[in-house]
Amino acid sequence: MDYICRPARERINQVKVAEQALTRAAELCMALGTDGLRGELTLVRAARALAAIEGGKSVDDAHLRRVAPSSLRHRLRRNPLDDSGSTARVERALAECFPT
Repeated sequence: MDYICRPARERINQVKVAEQALTRAAELCMALGTDGLRGELTLVRAARALAAIEGGKSVDDAHLRRVAPSSLRHRLRRNPLDDSGSTARVERALAECFPT
């Protein structure tokens, strides 16, 4: 595992997060109704780490999509009328905000 982590740690400071990626992260968090700014921060940091692991130079939509469920599902407000799980809510929001 260290053979993956060490190069990623060395590259992470060079991974750029463009304004568009920040906007997309904010849109997703607003669609989900996450509490505060920590959801956005967690999402962007995780996407940046994934980009570094994969050798990318910048965060793109694919990185945001891949880390969103694990980064955001615990940040959701509880909706007593929504009996689907938090992962399903994140997947629905991803489909709306990041159509394929």
